[in-house]
Amino acid sequence: MRHIIFILLTSVCVNAQTVSTDISNSMASGNYEHSIELLLQQPNLYSSAILLDKLGESYAYQQEWDKAIETYKRLTSLVKDDPNYFFKYGGVLAKKAQNSNPFIGLTLLGRIKSSFNKTLDLDPNHTGAHWALIDLYVSLPGIVGGSYSKAYELAAELKNSSPIDGYFAMGYVYEYDDEPVKAKSSYFQALALVREDKEFKRNQLNYQLGKVCSDYGVQLDKGIEYMTRYIANFSIKDGVPLEWAFYRMALLYRKKGNKQKSLFWINKTLQERADFKRAQEEKQLIQGLKG
Repeated sequence: MRHIIFILLTSVCVNAQTVSTDISNSMASGNYEHSIELLLQQPNLYSSAILLDKLGESYAYQQEWDKAIETYKRLTSLVKDDPNYFFKYGGVLAKKAQNSNPFIGLTLLGRIKSSFNKTLDLDPNHTGAHWALIDLYVSLPGIVGGSYSKAYELAAELKNSSPIDGYFAMGYVYEYDDEPVKAKSSYFQALALVREDKEFKRNQLNYQLGKVCSDYGVQLDKGIEYMTRYIANFSIKDGVPLEWAFYRMALLYRKKGNKQKSLFWINKTLQERADFKRAQEEKQLIQGLKG
């Protein structure tokens, strides 16, 4: 009997592994339509958290927000104690709100906050949920739930689990709250915490560090290194579009006085997004450099 069970389990594992490999390869190559087709063919799709998660991600990459929302709603009902599933549910709800008219966006706010707060209930140190709620609180008007005091509170909490993220978050809130001196101080504190050999789990930190270097004209070579890493490791999950990273590279090289490389990056920026006004203005500054 033990041998029969072993053979059955081995067969199941091999089949699951084959399907998983096909799906993973489709997603890795950016063929999300194909990964969705494969996932929808799985007989155990709606009882498998892993497969539902992959389906939700595939829909999200395709920007099919309604289908992604339905998938993660089902997933968070199936698995009630995984913070990352609630975080992803909140994320696709937020993207739906961002890409809809203001009325629809307002109707989704309660579910968005609830999902991110549930994430923090399950994992009080969840960096992504802290950032998501901070962004929500500083960007919303007070009349519909915006709150600088809550944003500051969340940034202070984040500082306990991830000091670099905490200082960046605090600086981010200060920027929105029109406190440029305090924002600069917080950003510089974050910069001071970085070790020379530090490799970040979150690629966003490379962008944030490079942005500080470009904005304030400090540690320009390090800023270029951070932004190069961000571009090299970029995926849609990172949030900040590539044109902004290209723009920051142009800014960093312009402040180094390197006209040729700054022109290369600003042209790359405008190829990515021709109507980027700040990039258009930056190109004029670059063209004014000698050499």
